[in-house]
Amino acid sequence: MTLPAHHIDQIKTLLGPKGWKERDDDLVPYLQEWRDRWTGTTPLLALPQSTEQCAKLVTYCAAHRIAITPQGGNTGLVGAQIPKGEVLISTQRLNRLRDLDTQNATLTVEAGMTLSTAKAAARKEGLLFPLSIASQDSATIGGVLSTNAGGMEVLRYGTARDLCLGLEVITPRGEVLSTLKGLRKDNSGYDLKQLFIGAEGTLGIITAAVLKLHPVPPIRRTMWCALDTVKDAIALLAYLRVHYGDALGKFELVSQIAVDYAIKNIPGTRAPLDHPSPWHVLVEFGFFTAPAGKTELETILGEAMQSGLISDAAIAQSDSQAEDFLRLRESLSAAQKGEGAALKHDISVPVSAMADFIDTASKAAEHLAPDCRVFAFGHVGDGNVHFNILQPRTMSREACMAIAPAITAMIYEQTLALGGSISAEHGIGIMKKAPLRTQKTDVEMAMMRAIKTALDPDNIMNPRVLF
Repeated sequence: MTLPAHHIDQIKTLLGPKGWKERDDDLVPYLQEWRDRWTGTTPLLALPQSTEQCAKLVTYCAAHRIAITPQGGNTGLVGAQIPKGEVLISTQRLNRLRDLDTQNATLTVEAGMTLSTAKAAARKEGLLFPLSIASQDSATIGGVLSTNAGGMEVLRYGTARDLCLGLEVITPRGEVLSTLKGLRKDNSGYDLKQLFIGAEGTLGIITAAVLKLHPVPPIRRTMWCALDTVKDAIALLAYLRVHYGDALGKFELVSQIAVDYAIKNIPGTRAPLDHPSPWHVLVEFGFFTAPAGKTELETILGEAMQSGLISDAAIAQSDSQAEDFLRLRESLSAAQKGEGAALKHDISVPVSAMADFIDTASKAAEHLAPDCRVFAFGHVGDGNVHFNILQPRTMSREACMAIAPAITAMIYEQTLALGGSISAEHGIGIMKKAPLRTQKTDVEMAMMRAIKTALDPDNIMNPRVLF
């Protein structure tokens, strides 16, 4: 449906001359999903520069039932941020740092600030905002909260939901809801901010947030271990947690195929160990006091090697080497580009079921697509694996995509059979609406729809997402 010209003119007037774009060349970066899976259309890109201006814009759209798609850094992977004819509202100009309270250990920022900028602001004051994802230079605070992003530090600090103390949100009616108090305890009724975290812009537009900060562990130890099986990785995780508890921050599983393609396709990456191994884990600890005994970590690794949990290991000897390990892990999504079709699945299962899932799903995928390449990696410490199937070299892209639904259905079936979720951290968007109904009960779907209807009765806010 075409938006009448008089509405476009009114929105332009409301936003001012720098608050909108409509030329095709200007819109391309906002309408193209980075994996080239979705391309969108919009009659106008709105770029509000304040909460008040954003509220007036949404009020106008609500009064005339004009559909809206909110967008942060356009790094989402399930299509929720790509419009199909809706007015596109980008938060990129809402990027101010409003407050940094070192005594309360909180950071209040607007939604358009990038994650890396927020992390740098905290670090400047000797504090840590620990959310860690590969797209942090582009992903925005509003986006990571709207998708409840996870990343590599969930094991120690939790997801975005756990790191948010308050929100400022524009409701679908154009009202401003503010819970920007920075309180760690507020037991005064419904925790309304939690409705909007992970809602993918379907219930409102996040314009600002109070983020929880942590002290920076002064001692970092990073290592790369080689293992024979995923079961060994799960056993190693339990072993290290017994010895180090919450000091264990990262525990990332990486298959040998993933290592190979990162080295092949990402310049500057290299293998941390001399010999290949079926599986690897990147492990990182953050200590506030040095572990007792100068070689305690080495001793524990030696015991793990003697018991057969690991076959080889390298402990980073410098910050530079630690960053090399991290860069290899963060390059894995980009490493798949150029290898043909990639069927990507962001699933979670209980940590205890991870080995069974990977083994069963890998065998089933190889049965459905002989010679396929199982490209598995992820945050195994919290049960999240990115289980991707790369196009067999002996199969055309078209043939691979023809069997893609069967492969995805199998993976979701295996996931749900183990009590897992079809979306661990990327959300539902437009990509997973149908399979969502296989995971959620009728009661859950009815309650979700009731919340959506109550807050957005005219369905103007990201109307194509979730339902």
